Amino acid sequence: MTITASINTVGVMRATEMLQSARTDAALDHREGRHTVSVEIARSSETGAQQREGRHLSPPSQRRVVDIQV
Repeated sequence: MTITASINTVGVMRATEMLQSARTDAALDHREGRHTVSVEIARSSETGAQQREGRHLSPPSQRRVVDIQV
């Protein structure tokens, strides 16, 4: 199961890295026009923030991704 998250949840630095990665992947695919690239959010970056805010962690079977249109 996959959860689509907002790019705002990962922070400025990680969001910039994700955008660059998505653009690179799109360029390597050589597809014309706009398309969506899904980038997975690493679990280690989200666990500390969720614990500080008192939110429950996602079950281990769920992946979190950000969909970026490039």
